[in-house]
Amino acid sequence: MNFFTIQISDGTALDVNRSEVMMTDLSTTLLLVRHGQARAEDGSYGPDTPLSELGVRQSEALADALAGDAALTHVYASPLPRAAQTAGPLCERLGLVARLDERLAEFEFGVTTVSAMGQRPDLLFWRPEQSGTDGGETLGAFAIRVADFLDEVVSRHAGECVAVVSHAGVIDASLRWAVGLGPDTLWQHEFEIDNCSIAELQVWNGGRISGGSPRYVSVRRVGDVAHLGELVSGV
Repeated sequence: MNFFTIQISDGTALDVNRSEVMMTDLSTTLLLVRHGQARAEDGSYGPDTPLSELGVRQSEALADALAGDAALTHVYASPLPRAAQTAGPLCERLGLVARLDERLAEFEFGVTTVSAMGQRPDLLFWRPEQSGTDGGETLGAFAIRVADFLDEVVSRHAGECVAVVSHAGVIDASLRWAVGLGPDTLWQHEFEIDNCSIAELQVWNGGRISGGSPRYVSVRRVGDVAHLGELVSGV
């Protein structure tokens, strides 16, 4: 038979031509990795803060976990030191060079301290028109630049597996993109994204099935730290 019937919730039946319904396996796998723990000798925390000793160990554990994935062929990273350094061991194991992209930089809160970060100043910013610094980038603009990066990468790497090493805010924005939350929506949630955790998305950029959504995303895992063992840290 060339047709099958779908029962709609209102009780009506929809006849569908099988020849018009085609599944596709052409998807992009995105491995969204948060950087390792970062610390500065003076206790400050800002854009230039490097990895701590623990952060270096976390990045090595990440490389151990992902280096055996033969499908992983590309690595992108934020240009901020803590992210670029995290990508280093993985790239070395795979024989790759990380592509640094400014669109993966964290939402800017200015220079603060680790103890102040523990007080969660980020929770004060939840409307798209708000910015973290005077005259700085708004949450809405931040969401747009992250979405722009993701749209470009899934278009460029159809059928491939790509690691993206960035920041908690960037991964948060990426997951919002994945589930269809636009840049003008409120930020009234959070995902548990520890240092060197992995979120995995499978993205069908041209849709998973003919006649369905023009982009379809399967969120396969979020905040996975199984590879870290006793090295787990939040900030």
